[in-house]
Amino acid sequence: MNLLSKSRLKSAICCLIALPLLLNSQLALSQTFTVMTEDFAPFGYVEGGELTGLSVEIVREMFTIVEHPDDIEILPWARAFKEAQRKERRILFSMSRTEEREPLFKWVGPLVEDRIRFFRRKDANTDIQSLEDARGVNSILVTRGFPETGFLQAQGFNNLYVTNSPIQSFSMLAMGRGDLAPIGEFAYKPMMQNSSINPDSIEKTDITLFNIQLYIAFSKDTPDEEVARWQAALDQVKASGKYAEIVSKYSELEQ
Repeated sequence: MNLLSKSRLKSAICCLIALPLLLNSQLALSQTFTVMTEDFAPFGYVEGGELTGLSVEIVREMFTIVEHPDDIEILPWARAFKEAQRKERRILFSMSRTEEREPLFKWVGPLVEDRIRFFRRKDANTDIQSLEDARGVNSILVTRGFPETGFLQAQGFNNLYVTNSPIQSFSMLAMGRGDLAPIGEFAYKPMMQNSSINPDSIEKTDITLFNIQLYIAFSKDTPDEEVARWQAALDQVKASGKYAEIVSKYSELEQ
């Protein structure tokens, strides 16, 4: 074999060696997303300068399995929601999977399940035994864009007062400027801790509006195979027992 042939053979071998590395590099690139969440305890929040939370801990377990960088951005919900729709390679959690949102994203989950209940002032004469009874109160304080707001609107409730945040709703409730306010059980205690509302002034009722399942939403450009890979990772976290451990920790905080 002459020197030219040896050189060509060497080049061919180098190419064969480099090809898998290139493919792996491209695959790794294809699995990298801009991952977003909002500051909404207990699902995601900053404590001691570090991002933590129920959903955040679960997603980080998934990162390890899918070999994704542990890099989560905290953004206002409205901005993150728009980015997940309009930009490629976006992940947003925790999102309720409603009928209206279903065609906008690809979904992995459920990530977390929460129960939406009515709360009332302890000193109020608001005696309700069912969801139907809630139609008779003067006003129900609901937050703009939240699933419970859409649920009650769809049920034909005409006594809703829409606020900009759960804290605004519950502040008004504590001051007697409303009769009822709905929120998820997981979210209730952290919200009260992050507000100036007297927690002894409000109590939970026995009325459940619905159970809500929160998901991870992927931008529509995400390949189905990639969505399936993340779903398998979540299933693995749940099967390992780590999922139950994380949920139990935050359930205890909610008590």
